[in-house]
Amino acid sequence: MFQLDRHKKIYDYIVKNKNATVNELADICEVATMTIRRDLDKMEKDGLITRVFGGAVIDSSMVKEVDYEDKEKCYMEEKVRIAKEAVKLVNDNSIVILDAGTTCMEIAKQLVDKNNLKVITTDILIAAYLMKYENLEVYCTGGRIQRNTGSCLDTYTIDFLNNINADICFVGASAINQNLELSTFVPNKAKVKQAMIEAAMHRVLVTDNSKFNKRSFTKIRSLKNFEIVIANEGLDEELIKKMEDEGVNIKLV
Repeated sequence: MFQLDRHKKIYDYIVKNKNATVNELADICEVATMTIRRDLDKMEKDGLITRVFGGAVIDSSMVKEVDYEDKEKCYMEEKVRIAKEAVKLVNDNSIVILDAGTTCMEIAKQLVDKNNLKVITTDILIAAYLMKYENLEVYCTGGRIQRNTGSCLDTYTIDFLNNINADICFVGASAINQNLELSTFVPNKAKVKQAMIEAAMHRVLVTDNSKFNKRSFTKIRSLKNFEIVIANEGLDEELIKKMEDEGVNIKLV
């Protein structure tokens, strides 16, 4: 088992059980206890878990994957405002990449008034919504579908995106830590988002405020890799200043 796969297995077990001993994890991963101790030390250094005597517990600021239906219930007014601001950046006749998720679904709903767009998405629900509009040419990246979110996330998805030259991409957020790094729970999803960022000339992060000061399993990119971050009003002033000092262009709506 590769180290990253083992770390994911360890992390999932600790999340499910709230804590775990070194011996338990060694049995589950079928490796020596010394290997587990090194894994836990590395995971604690990365901020994923907290070491305790004989084992580890989960860090309460860590974020797991949330089902699509649960996301739909949260911060919808804020997501609509974010979407309306985001589509101002889209010109007619553009090639647009849309990430999976409810914020990007709201952007999709606003894009239908644009003309002659090519829209590429990793979200089968967004693709299904947009396909009925004749003024849009819609592409779904394909790949394995994550059942609880409707997003595509494997090597087929990444290969598709690696062959695209887009004008703009809109990327959603699961977690943004205090170092202004974007992360997500699923390693393959991180790679997909990285491919989106590389495929587009202009990169936009769209996120509601609940995603800040959180961490998840796999790092994606720094906020400094985006031309603009669009979030809702009410963000902590100290955090806003930190972003401005780091050169992050933040737009609050």
